[in-house]
Amino acid sequence: MKSILKNTRFFALFLFLVLAITGCEDELDSKVFSDLTPENFFQTDKDFNAALVALYSSFSIDWGGEDPGIGIWYTYLFNANNRTYLLRSELTTDELWNDWDANILNFTWGPATYSGTGASTYSRIRYVARATDVIDKIENSSVDDVVKNRYLGEAKTLRAWLMYIMYDFFGPVNVKVDPSTLSDTSITPRLSVEEYTRIIEQDLLDAIATDELPEKYNGTADWGRVSKGVARMLLLKLYMHQKEWAKAEDIGKAIISSGSYGLLANYDDVFIQTGNDELIYAIASNEAVPNWYMQHLFPGNYAKGFAGTKLIERGGGWYGYSMPWEFYDKFEIGDLRTNTIITEFESGGGALVDRDNGLRGAIPLKYTSIEGQGSGPSYSIDWVIFRYAEVLLSVAEAINEQRGPADAYQYVNQVRERAGVTPWSGLTQEEFRDAILDERGRELFCEGHRRQDLVRHGKFIEKAIERGATSASSKHLLFPIPADVILEGGGTIEQNPGY
Repeated sequence: MKSILKNTRFFALFLFLVLAITGCEDELDSKVFSDLTPENFFQTDKDFNAALVALYSSFSIDWGGEDPGIGIWYTYLFNANNRTYLLRSELTTDELWNDWDANILNFTWGPATYSGTGASTYSRIRYVARATDVIDKIENSSVDDVVKNRYLGEAKTLRAWLMYIMYDFFGPVNVKVDPSTLSDTSITPRLSVEEYTRIIEQDLLDAIATDELPEKYNGTADWGRVSKGVARMLLLKLYMHQKEWAKAEDIGKAIISSGSYGLLANYDDVFIQTGNDELIYAIASNEAVPNWYMQHLFPGNYAKGFAGTKLIERGGGWYGYSMPWEFYDKFEIGDLRTNTIITEFESGGGALVDRDNGLRGAIPLKYTSIEGQGSGPSYSIDWVIFRYAEVLLSVAEAINEQRGPADAYQYVNQVRERAGVTPWSGLTQEEFRDAILDERGRELFCEGHRRQDLVRHGKFIEKAIERGATSASSKHLLFPIPADVILEGGGTIEQNPGY
């Protein structure tokens, strides 16, 4: 079976599917309208596969698409727009700077700041309902259990992932996970934290327990589908978010002991080799579904520069995003991970541009494979989401939080040794806690995890104020529920504190 994400027919299939089986009347209405029934649909594995395409659409790196239920164009969660889930997870932190949106830069957003395309992350509540509908149809189909269970595990993983993303940004929201409520257009209150996280956890545990769901798809034609490894990774992310350290350690060690993943010898190769064994999940890209991220990094007068020893030649870019020098200076001398970062370049006129001569911040390229793919503006490069190095760092952090760093060094030092820097030893628990936050920043920069890490460590607001966002306060630990949702709910939907 060809990967549904690399196949150039993906979006044609997606548009057909969502037009045929889904639709919603307003921002809160998660009702699924369908002309198809269990009697004439979900009779083969092809039917299951088609149903999942619409759920995968949220995770694309392309710009976006129209939600046919309400006729509004929404950006996808992981594209390079500065208002997406991916970029807000970076641009609200110390690792990446952009001044295109003063509200994000200065922490002055409010409930009415973003609506329509700007509220696209919250709009994915509708896709949770659609996932619920798909899960229900799969469970009630007459297809062989071997086929049914694989797709059921996949659908539950996707629903859990969508719910986790919304939880990360907004806290628990009023999702529909009971198929009997999908025809009910009434607005319901938000779930409690306990109930919401229990649903995510159970979906992921169900997927992990599904024998028919493959451990991974690396190196196969189905690369780009979620696997058992992705379910485990999402469960690790949830437990880290909730500071359930013992559970985080256990599931992290389960990923390690599975033997399915490992560190590559060279850091650079992780972002060059498609489907390599360090990757737990990456969003597949090709000419039909391109990656626009790198175009945002290059100054308009860029001509050539070095990422490590690799010469990167291309034309100028949009110069939207840059790594502040204060963050770049967290890297130790000789850290091999800086070989994916450009710190100076030659302009089209032959002038050297660096931090002392007009370069406002480092160019966090990371994906050095753009060399040889031309000047953009888009590239056929998979976007890395989850990888094994994060598992090692998470296990180390979870161990330290429970009983100090003695047993944690073996995990973090695997990452540091690959980076060519001195292994750690002799740290106190508090020193290790501060150090692991910086280490995660150096290892995982610009992969969309920094906001989660800063929030978990209680440093998100502190770091914002340090870089000049003096309006930042505890309310900004979550984004507000969009104002139109609150108004439509007529008091049923509670706003996040401080808004």
